[in-house]
Amino acid sequence: SKLHMEGFRSLKEGEAVEFTFKKSSKGLESIRVTGPGGVFCIGSERRPKGKNLQKRRSKGDRCYNCGGLDHHAKECKLPPQPKKCHFCQSIAHMVASCPIKAQQSPSSQGKPAYFREEEEMHSSSLLPETREFHQDQKASTRDSQPRGWQL
Repeated sequence: SKLHMEGFRSLKEGEAVEFTFKKSSKGLESIRVTGPGGVFCIGSERRPKGKNLQKRRSKGDRCYNCGGLDHHAKECKLPPQPKKCHFCQSIAHMVASCPIKAQQSPSSQGKPAYFREEEEMHSSSLLPETREFHQDQKASTRDSQPRGWQL
């Protein structure tokens, strides 16, 4: 919308305004918003904080250098810290060559436990005796299934 005022454009709570609008693809859209009689709007007393003073980050968002929650790496007062493995936090290696991660089963690496459990639950369909069952079932049910539907 087009607020007729100087500086930051935000209305004061309860402020009376006059406006003209048009229909657009977004619905009704104001073209010009003014105070009564076409004067400038008063505007809100509240101003947005500067970029560096904005409300701090969400949970888990932290400095990549020291791990602090109250700043980002570019604002970190510490010198660059040694790089760490993202998996076990060791400074002796990076995640790509992590021996602890390598000890886990290949199918579960990097996956949350609930995905692994679900995968293990369904992995029985990959066993040889199960595959034979599916092949037998396919042969016996081929004619009874709708066209284009395959097991």
